[in-house]
Amino acid sequence: MTYRATWRAARAAPLPTRLEAPLPRSRYDPEDATESFAKRKDRRRPHGRVRASSLFEGTASVPGMAWLRKQGIVTGVDAELRSGKEATIYVGRGPAGTLALKVYRDRSVRSFKADGRYEAGRFEDGGATRAIAAAGARGRRAQTARWALHEYRTLWRLHRAGVPVPEPLVGPGTRLLARSGDVVVMRYLGDDDGPAPRLADAALSGADAEWAFARSVEHLATLWRLGVVHGDYSTYNLLWWQGEVVVIDVPQAIPRHHAEAKTLLRRDATNLCDTFAALGVEADADTVFSEVEAAAPAPPDEASAG
Repeated sequence: MTYRATWRAARAAPLPTRLEAPLPRSRYDPEDATESFAKRKDRRRPHGRVRASSLFEGTASVPGMAWLRKQGIVTGVDAELRSGKEATIYVGRGPAGTLALKVYRDRSVRSFKADGRYEAGRFEDGGATRAIAAAGARGRRAQTARWALHEYRTLWRLHRAGVPVPEPLVGPGTRLLARSGDVVVMRYLGDDDGPAPRLADAALSGADAEWAFARSVEHLATLWRLGVVHGDYSTYNLLWWQGEVVVIDVPQAIPRHHAEAKTLLRRDATNLCDTFAALGVEADADTVFSEVEAAAPAPPDEASAG
C-alpha cells in the first residue's frame, strides 16, 4: 500500500474515545521497573532529578506533590520510569489505578530551548509573570509550574477532542491544575510487560510502521485543525499502544495563530519523516507538511486556538 493510500485509510479510521487497559496495580512490580531503568546506557543522574522514594515522602522540593497526596489523587510512587532533560516520569498509584507522574525540574536545571519562543501569547497570569521577571527561586518555580499548567491544558483539549493522548487525571479547571504545581498526573499506559513503548523503540513490522506513520500524520493534521502545533513531533514523542499512535509531551505546543506556527509545523513534519526513516518508512517532509496544512486551510476560531 502506498503512503497516500495508507494515509487515506488512517484518516478514515475512527479515533479511539478512550485508551483502556491501564496496568493492574496488583501485577505491577516496581523492582522490575527500577532494574530496567538502571540498565540504560546513559546512567548519569540529570541534575535536579528526584528519587521516587523522596518524591512521595515529601523530602524532595516538589510543591505540587503535597497537595496531590492530601487530595488522595496520588497514594504512592513506585519507581522512576524515564528521565529526560526537562522532566522525569514516575510510576505511581491512586484511586484511578496506575499513574504516570511527570515531574518538571527547576528551570535552572532543565533545558527547554528558547522558552520565550513557545510562550509568546500563551500566558496571561500577571502575578506569575511578575514573579518570573523578579527571578530567584520563586520565579523559577512559577516558570516551571506554567509549563506544567500548559501541558495539562493541552492534554485536556486534545483528550476531549478524541486525540489519543495519556488521559489527564487532574482538572480540567485551571484552579485545580494550578494546585498540582510542577506535577502532571496522567493515566499510565502499559501492561505486564512494561510501559507502552515510544515509536522510536517499538519493534514494528513493515506494515505496522507504515500504518503508524500514516496515523502520526493524521494526528499532526488533527492538531492543526484544532489550532495546535506540537512543536517537538517525532517518534520519540509518540507511543505505540494497542495498535494506535499516542501523542505525548506537549508542554511546548503553541496555538496556530502563533507567529512561528508554520515554521514549527514544518519542523514537526521534517522530524517525523527523519525519525520514521529509522523504522524503514520513507516519506517526503514537504509533502507531509503540504498535506497537513491543507487539512485545515481556513484559520480556526481564535478562541479555540488560545
